Amino acid sequence: MKMMNGVELHEVRVSAPGKVILHGEHSVVYGKTAIAVSLGLRTSIVIKEIHSDTHIVNVDLPAVDLQETIELQPITDKLFDPPFLPGTTEFPWMEPGNLDHEKHFGAVEKFLHETRPDFDSLQSNRQNSLRCFLYAFSGIFGSTKLPVCSMEISMESELTVGAGTGSSASFAVCLTAALIQLVKLKSGVDQEEFSMEDKKIISSWAFNCERITHGSPSGIDNSTCTFGSLISFRKGAGPRVLDLELRLRVLLVDTRVSRETKALAAKVAAFREWNTAAVDSVMDACDHVTHTATEILENLSKTKNITDIQLQYQRLEELWDMNHCLLGALGVSHAALERVRAAARARGLACKLTGAGGGGYAIVLIPPYSDEANITSLKQELEAAGFRATDTRLGGAGVALRS
Repeated sequence: MKMMNGVELHEVRVSAPGKVILHGEHSVVYGKTAIAVSLGLRTSIVIKEIHSDTHIVNVDLPAVDLQETIELQPITDKLFDPPFLPGTTEFPWMEPGNLDHEKHFGAVEKFLHETRPDFDSLQSNRQNSLRCFLYAFSGIFGSTKLPVCSMEISMESELTVGAGTGSSASFAVCLTAALIQLVKLKSGVDQEEFSMEDKKIISSWAFNCERITHGSPSGIDNSTCTFGSLISFRKGAGPRVLDLELRLRVLLVDTRVSRETKALAAKVAAFREWNTAAVDSVMDACDHVTHTATEILENLSKTKNITDIQLQYQRLEELWDMNHCLLGALGVSHAALERVRAAARARGLACKLTGAGGGGYAIVLIPPYSDEANITSLKQELEAAGFRATDTRLGGAGVALRS
């Protein structure tokens, strides 16, 4: 542990997974249930307090090509002591529900435009990264009386930004978790892992960051990246953590076709206006698939019998095929996704789009009894076609401290 002017200098390392939607894409917007699962690909952050003659924060985010050096004094002068909601008497960092989100975000936005004249010219993902950092940093530290040292914040991610694997939520969870751990260390509290209560607080902070990035998020992304495993969500009910022992193996295939979630959601909404009864029937069918798949996954997490495992995987494969076709009927598939699916089906493997569709990612289910030569052949074919294929697992740990 290093010291500076009698103050301990701390270092924090945290990682959080990405996520994929297994079932319920688009239908979740219309009150149906969706399930998401944590992804084996993770985002990692290191916050290191440093000795510096100037009071600064160095931020390095290679995933969005952002490197910034920000003076600390203007942040503490203008953004610390965050506003709390009417009816509350204080705002401690462990009660993010007391924070007046709109006022605090407004102050962050004003600060960025005053201190960064070229802010509006930055790419949107860089803008949102800066917004979320200042929002969380000043919100969490600004509600304490702890000394703030110069620090370096560096983050790396195995996730592709903007492809539907929860990159922004994983970033937000990592950032808020690391800041909370730093506050705890500076308060004399050391721990080897986050408690369930810690995770609830982290998820709430990350949700507010997701509001900055996406406007009206469902909460499923930040919940999945925080708690890991499987998350069930229905609009108006809030996320429900299904703590299952799942390590589903998949081939995560990046089609490298960019897509915009809002535009695809608007396309489905417009399609529904002209074909309301038919589209609603598709949404109902998607909901049935989601609930059936959840039951199968719950059974799969408990059974050890090989015959039963094979049967459960066969049922999952049928549901993946069905779900993809239902989404295709809504017009959100893409030629690249269909090419991936055809290559998988030629080898007897189930494949579906995940997320908004229109490009982005496809996921290929790999049962435990699969022929490895078959998987290798599929991966080679997909990569030769210009796709990126990653062999990974679903259902692993959520946010975690790293040594």
